[in-house]
Amino acid sequence: MKKFLVTILVIILVSNLKAQVSIGLKGGTSFASIKLIEASQSMKSSSDNRTAFMLGGYATISMSKKLKLQPEVLYQGMGGSVDNTTFNNDYISVPLLLKFGLTNNFYLEAGPQFSLLVSSKTAAEDIKTKFNSSDFQVLVGASFNLTSKIGAGARYGMGMSNIASSSFKTNVETDIRNNAFTIMVNYKLL
Repeated sequence: MKKFLVTILVIILVSNLKAQVSIGLKGGTSFASIKLIEASQSMKSSSDNRTAFMLGGYATISMSKKLKLQPEVLYQGMGGSVDNTTFNNDYISVPLLLKFGLTNNFYLEAGPQFSLLVSSKTAAEDIKTKFNSSDFQVLVGASFNLTSKIGAGARYGMGMSNIASSSFKTNVETDIRNNAFTIMVNYKLL
């Protein structure tokens, strides 16, 4: 009986949200880097950028005229270059953004992003086992609706978790975090 009531409640909520939900596609470019923090020496350094693509879809749920919730599913390139070695880390990322409209077309957005590592390579080898299978970032950014169907945006993702696995060997304990600045365009389907 409890499952039946929950199912009915979900159906009612979804039917009420139907007019308030839009879905679309987005794509863009990620300028990613990895931040290295060596614990014993309190030394911080960042890699050179890796420029990669980002592609996926989104749903925007209007909670009020100014406030929107936007879950996304993205394929995103991350990584960076350290000591002439480029780390090409590719992720399936799931951001969950809260968007606040400053105007009818301009939004500030922020929220968490959870990512799963799909592949990790250097020019010479597959190094997926050297990195943890997941990542967590905090995103902040802005977006602008150019037309009723087309928009653009930019965001910065700051890594909050160490992506180096226990098999990542260095002389000192090293904490590695993803960071990325992304610019994108989106197309609203519905």
